[in-house]
Amino acid sequence: MTTILENKLINESNEQKEWKDIKVKLVATSIKAMVILNIGGEKDTFFTALFSKESQLERDHNDGSIFIDRTGKIFTYILEYFRTNTVPINVMKDETLLNSLFIEAEYFRLYSLMDRLGIIYFPNGSLLQPTHQRKLNEFYGKIYQRWELIYKASRHEFGANAFHSRCNNQGPTTTIIQSNNNYLFGGYTSIPWTSDGSYKNDTTAFLFTLINPCHIPPTKDLINSDETGNAVYHHTDDDPIF
Repeated sequence: MTTILENKLINESNEQKEWKDIKVKLVATSIKAMVILNIGGEKDTFFTALFSKESQLERDHNDGSIFIDRTGKIFTYILEYFRTNTVPINVMKDETLLNSLFIEAEYFRLYSLMDRLGIIYFPNGSLLQPTHQRKLNEFYGKIYQRWELIYKASRHEFGANAFHSRCNNQGPTTTIIQSNNNYLFGGYTSIPWTSDGSYKNDTTAFLFTLINPCHIPPTKDLINSDETGNAVYHHTDDDPIF
């Protein structure tokens, strides 16, 4: 069964002004759930790149359609967002659906939809307000980055042993610390933690402050270029050292 959907979206809100003449051609089969798209989108989205001259995706020889193998069920919610600029209530209340839709929105680079979904970028933690989460992602360089909590001292036990047992060899990490006075600060390193007793070179490492006694706004402090060889120190008896 073939279904052709054509939509033209004109939305006067600031969030949607970049959308112009969106057209959708959706072909779905009950066997393969294959979707064929012909969509124009907001600046810098997946669709902008897809239909640019640089796109190398293979087109159908019969009608020029481009096949994109994505989940048809979730894409219907994206189509609804195009039409109505809203996300269904049942999606917002269903964590599995919400996460799936966020993954698709991220794949298609639909940033306004990602904002609308209100996903928590640092889940399972209790220290960061939404504004701090967005600021840390801004510091990191990817504003829609979603992080995984691998260690929380108040939950998994304080001390170097607990830290290294959960954090060693886990990839890039952001360490967030709250002082007794509720000040928030920390650091980022792209080097996975180990217990080998050595300094590590990391040109991307940085420190940050979110809440401090000097009332300085959230600030990112880059590592000095002549100190990158000693960006972080790894030792089995120590917590993270920047």
